[in-house]
Amino acid sequence: MSKPKVLIAHRPGPEVEAMLEDAPSELEIRFLPAGEKLGDHISDIEILYGTVNESDFPKAKALRWIQQPFVGVEWARFPAFRDSDVSLVNSRILYGPQIAEHAFALLLSMTRGITTQLAFMRHKHWEWTPSIEIAGMTMCILGLGGIGRAVAVRAKAFDCKVIAVDKEPVEKPDTVDQLGQMDSLVDFLSQTDILMVCCPITPETHKLLSHDQFNAMPDGSYIVNVSRGKVVDEDAMIAALDSGKLAGAGLDVTYTEPYPEDGPLWTKQNVILASHTAGGSQNIGKRAMDLFIENLHHDVNGEPLVNVVDKQKGY
Repeated sequence: MSKPKVLIAHRPGPEVEAMLEDAPSELEIRFLPAGEKLGDHISDIEILYGTVNESDFPKAKALRWIQQPFVGVEWARFPAFRDSDVSLVNSRILYGPQIAEHAFALLLSMTRGITTQLAFMRHKHWEWTPSIEIAGMTMCILGLGGIGRAVAVRAKAFDCKVIAVDKEPVEKPDTVDQLGQMDSLVDFLSQTDILMVCCPITPETHKLLSHDQFNAMPDGSYIVNVSRGKVVDEDAMIAALDSGKLAGAGLDVTYTEPYPEDGPLWTKQNVILASHTAGGSQNIGKRAMDLFIENLHHDVNGEPLVNVVDKQKGY
């Protein structure tokens, strides 16, 4: 009897690939040859490490489940895959540490005037600039998944009051003082000094943050977005920045990526614009492969996979 076939389409590098020596011996591990097309190698594959596009998916006759080494699953919304029996696993529990660090790097760069001081440094200019202390502020976390929970841990260490909103009836961790669902969002925003956007993009969250939501926030508050740019109505956010409703925005993501060269965010003094780099880490490749190997053992043993995505919901 032939072994079930596993294809590694996302090539993480020799050191991480070597970890597959710990994969179950009951499986046949293959690697997608460099420069070759996935569709030419997927017909008999049962387990895929990577992603598959709409045109190649019909060729995957034996596919049972996919694990992707990143979080967002927007690629997986085409109906043939969404409505199929093929399971999808993402890496949402693995990206919390580095994305939370990045969120606070953006926040503290704004509140402590770091970007202004860097500009002064380039010109060998010495000048005092005002700074804002975040201890005692109220931080609202939109989306209490793996990333949101990692943000909450760090917010508590900074002595912030932490409130959170999530679409699902998730259990409240000790690091969150108050937890509500989406119908609480505007009320929670009225208490919010710092808004951390950590939720996925779905039809329900598209432009979730618009004029009404920003207007509900106290004057001089901050927004940091480390999830998806399409959660934010950028015109509404820019209006809030221009009016002083928002004191600053730290954005790792934008509605359109790459951000257009003629976009207004580039030149706003109260905006820090990154290039969707929050997920970067020297450790993520190993963490993702660890999870994949764990799931391979679960599969062989007939146990449930870890981190399965609800494809209908999109997270």
